[in-house]
Amino acid sequence: MKRFRTFLFARVTRVHRDEAGVTLSELIVTIALMSMLLAMVMTIFVTFTKTFAEERSATSNTAGATVAMNELTRVIRSGTENPVAASTLNDPVFSYAGTERVVLQAYLDTDAANPKPVKVEFLITADRTLVEKRWNAQLQASGYFTFQTTAASQRTVVRQISTGTTSVFRYFDDSNTELTPPAGGTLTLAQRRVVAAVKVSMTIQTDPTGRAKTASLENTVGIPNLGLSRIGIDR
Repeated sequence: MKRFRTFLFARVTRVHRDEAGVTLSELIVTIALMSMLLAMVMTIFVTFTKTFAEERSATSNTAGATVAMNELTRVIRSGTENPVAASTLNDPVFSYAGTERVVLQAYLDTDAANPKPVKVEFLITADRTLVEKRWNAQLQASGYFTFQTTAASQRTVVRQISTGTTSVFRYFDDSNTELTPPAGGTLTLAQRRVVAAVKVSMTIQTDPTGRAKTASLENTVGIPNLGLSRIGIDR
């Protein structure tokens, strides 16, 4: 009988112990493991989000730089001198030629029945935005074109142009000698008359953190309408 009571007491004690639940040490270990797992998940999520944002910014940089370079190349290549009344010399292609601003006239719609020149300005503003303005031409009774004083259109080409040591616009004559405008100014009239090519250098960074890969493009654009050969001397 005594053995039976001992056996029964042992069984009851074991059942009671099995139903006692999680101990404090087990709870602490569980919480620690869950915290580590949560930290790992958060780290992976943050890393993935940051990488995705940087890749998206890099893609945006490339797209923006490509659009801007294509537009600048198209307009500059179409540059032309403009004959004026009572003068034996034409107005040069460029009426302003600075490191971050250029104004020129060009024939862009050559497929039109009566093509007219258009005056175009590319300006990099204080917030590093490339803005394009256009002025329409008017045919005078004398048979010469003049340009309106009010711009017909204005648009933003690209934003977040990086500030660098290289000028956005650089100018060269037909012997590839660089013509350097003064800081914040333009080439002289005599210099603008001999510009044969413009070297455009542009770096775009749309990521505010600066971690995304920048997009840098560079192109030397000749002006075929001037009839100047630059074969073999392109930079």
